[in-house]
Amino acid sequence: MMKLVLYGLLIYLLYKIIFDIVIPVRKGVKTVRQNMEQVKRQQAEAFNKAQNNTQTAPPPKKDVPIDAEYIDFEEIKKK
Repeated sequence: MMKLVLYGLLIYLLYKIIFDIVIPVRKGVKTVRQNMEQVKRQQAEAFNKAQNNTQTAPPPKKDVPIDAEYIDFEEIKKK
C-alpha cells in the first residue's frame, strides 16, 4: 500500500514538473527563436534593399576636365 502512495506521489510530482516548468520554458524558447528569425529576416531585407539602392544609383562623373592655370611661386627674401 505504501509503495502505491509513493508511486502516486512520484507520478504527481513528475506531472507538475513537466507541465509547470518544462512545457512553459519550451514555449518561451520557441517564441524567442521565432522572434530572432523574424528580426534576422527583416535585417536581411533591409540590407538587400540598401544594396539594390546603391547599385541602381548612377555613379558620379569624375572625368570632367578642369581647365586651370598653375602659377609657380618664388620665395622673396627681405634685406
